[in-house]
Amino acid sequence: MRTWIFLLGMVLLGMLLARELHDTTVPLGFALALLLLAVLKARLVVLDFLGMRFGPRPLRIGLLAWPSFFALVAAAKALIGAVSLVG
Repeated sequence: MRTWIFLLGMVLLGMLLARELHDTTVPLGFALALLLLAVLKARLVVLDFLGMRFGPRPLRIGLLAWPSFFALVAAAKALIGAVSLVG
């Protein structure tokens, strides 16, 4: 039950952050915070709802690495976009 409440809170916080991202003057920190929330939500889902907390280690690592990889790619894209706007 506690995990579900954490997930719900993270979804609501993510919705608030996403509303702010439509403005072009929003700091890069909002986008990075949104990506961090996405990775944390994926971790909770994999470990608790998929039951991988005590599951096979390679599968658990793979399921956690997948969203982390895409979050890092999205963060790199956001950073490149921010740097090209400044320069």
